[in-house]
Amino acid sequence: MTPLGFLSVAAVCVCLPACVFLLAARRRLLVVTVDGYSMRPTLESGDRVLVRRVPVTRARAGTIAVLRQPAGPGTLLPLPPEAVEEGGRIYTIKRVSAVPGDRIPDHVGPGTMLTPGDTVPAGHLLVLGDNPDRSIDSRQLGLIPAEYFVGVVARRITS
Repeated sequence: MTPLGFLSVAAVCVCLPACVFLLAARRRLLVVTVDGYSMRPTLESGDRVLVRRVPVTRARAGTIAVLRQPAGPGTLLPLPPEAVEEGGRIYTIKRVSAVPGDRIPDHVGPGTMLTPGDTVPAGHLLVLGDNPDRSIDSRQLGLIPAEYFVGVVARRITS
């Protein structure tokens, strides 16, 4: 084999696995920029977060989740003002407060669409912003269908 042929084979052997790795990482990871104040003080507007795409069954109370916003008029969820667009998709970031089988916490309280003490049914999540005065979340929208769950915030990557 000529030196040029050897270099070509070596380049393919290095580049192909790297491309496969990057494609796999792109399917599992997402970077979202925070826009708005619903998650203050935990996340500030302009923060970028790394999101790990996982099934909704991996969501736990207390984790920060990214939810996909449905497109178009007449969809189940109204678009909160803090929703962000990344790559043509619209996302919102909230803290998971209860998952299916959990009780709705007492602090969610009266004056909401929820009844404290009720159980979150299968296929739904209770999500809240950390800054209740500036958040549109389950207090106004009710329980969120699990189909809108994208993944969990793994870490903040910039602030």
